[in-house]
Amino acid sequence: MQIAVNAIPAVTGNVNERTFGYGVLTIIPGLMPHHSFYFEQDFDNDLLKPPNVTGIHFGEAVDDSIYLSIGRPHYLNSDFSPVVIAFVEADHIDFPERVWWRFGRQTIDPVQVDIEASTAILVPHERLRKVIADAYPHSSSKVTIVGHGPNPNPILPADEVTRRITKEVYGKEHSYFYAPSSGHESDNLERLFAAYDIFRARVPEPVRLLVQQPEDAKHSRAVRKAGKRAKFSSDIVFLPGLSDHDHRNVFSSARAIVFPSLSTRFPLPVLDAWTAEIPVLYTDNDILRGAGALVQGTDEKSIAEGMVALVTTPFLASGLVDNGKQRLQAFSWESVAERVAEVLREVGTKTKKT
Repeated sequence: MQIAVNAIPAVTGNVNERTFGYGVLTIIPGLMPHHSFYFEQDFDNDLLKPPNVTGIHFGEAVDDSIYLSIGRPHYLNSDFSPVVIAFVEADHIDFPERVWWRFGRQTIDPVQVDIEASTAILVPHERLRKVIADAYPHSSSKVTIVGHGPNPNPILPADEVTRRITKEVYGKEHSYFYAPSSGHESDNLERLFAAYDIFRARVPEPVRLLVQQPEDAKHSRAVRKAGKRAKFSSDIVFLPGLSDHDHRNVFSSARAIVFPSLSTRFPLPVLDAWTAEIPVLYTDNDILRGAGALVQGTDEKSIAEGMVALVTTPFLASGLVDNGKQRLQAFSWESVAERVAEVLREVGTKTKKT
């Protein structure tokens, strides 16, 4: 069987595409040694090292092949059929983009054609499966949850000296929450700021709120305004872009990670919180399963309650950290690659029969 792969996002895509793509594509050729892989690449890298992997140019056709795409395909044509797509997010469904040249109206669904043209759809977790199945019910049977693996370069616990210095520099001598951000509306930062006001009104300790500078975007005007309108705006800090070293120090020195995201992306900051041994607040019990403070992302009071509990109940926070260490064992790239390989074999078998 020949498998052409859109591997470009695994190197140059967003953080979710890079993490998922690299995690799967470094393993799967070894699981299928008698099959040939053709990786679309812009430049050479270690993904091309396995003996059954050949690099091809963007758009180069491979006859009689399955096409596996990490993220949305760049194109679909008769040379690449059947098609297996690994979706890492579908935020356009709940947060449709509106652009000025359409006078504020929603854009045309960017993935409907891809969904309909695909033979199989791979997703890392249940939330994304459900959103896709609900939005495209005729294609729901195509969707398979393959899981997710750990961060290949995990954030580790900070030592006491690092915590003290980071607290002095970024917390102004106070402990702080850290809020990861992608710059997308689904970050839910406006509700987080409202929840922070509720938290501060209830808890005497002045725990600050540090907000990450997005890697590939900027905070919207609405988010900036919401931060300024907050009653405790002086303690809400929009961080500048940080080096990887400083980001890790700030993250691992936080009192807790607050991540009330409504995104369909796999919650990488939750995995980072577990490896950094920091309590985390999140919105999806299918991921947390007792390893974090579960809140309703659409309810400011629920988010605030989670923040209060993490600060005022030390044994809860420490228990969540211990649970996080155990929960990490459920995430393995080897298991994910096995499931992806199983789907590819099934598609290949069906293709031969037809």
